Amino acid sequence: MKTIKRMSQLRNEQKRLHRRAEELEKDIRDDWRSIRRHFEPAGLAREALSSAVSVISRKWLHTGKS
Repeated sequence: MKTIKRMSQLRNEQKRLHRRAEELEKDIRDDWRSIRRHFEPAGLAREALSSAVSVISRKWLHTGKS
């Protein structure tokens, strides 16, 4: 842990911690936004369709049909 000897060092450390807190809060907001987007009905439908197409294409390739 750093030893703070001057008031200016304390202010600089407070600013650094404040910026870091803002960065972390932004990351959390972005993560929640991504989670919400993932669980929207359109997102779930897109994921289901993608999975279905993937399964069908694997079966198609496995059977050797063209």
